[in-house]
Amino acid sequence: MAQLKIRDLYDLLHHAPRRRDLAQDGIRLVYDGSALRMSTADAPDTVIACADTCGFTTEPWDVTAYRASITSTQVWLRILTSEHGDHLIDVAPFWAQRPAAITFTAGGHTAAFPAIACPTAPANRRP
Repeated sequence: MAQLKIRDLYDLLHHAPRRRDLAQDGIRLVYDGSALRMSTADAPDTVIACADTCGFTTEPWDVTAYRASITSTQVWLRILTSEHGDHLIDVAPFWAQRPAAITFTAGGHTAAFPAIACPTAPANRRP
């Protein structure tokens, strides 16, 4: 799990390219224990945006989510940012079920979306 300020996550996701600009419908989020980096499935090694994490830390993870999932999350974050921008939000892969998912949790609410790829999930839980 990565914890970020809601405002920082919103700013990071704001840099995601439009779906029509992607050959593959995937936004890659990589957490290394200190920062969350975003790239695309088209160019996974090219970092588009980065945000420092704060709060609780876990093991590193890597997940690629559908671009549409990121759009839905941005709408939710825009609402939260106006009143709670400095509060923390949890971003984490979730593989208790198959396929793996990416989850965003803040203020007692969780949004979960299926993952396209999650190489850090156990082999039997990968999409």
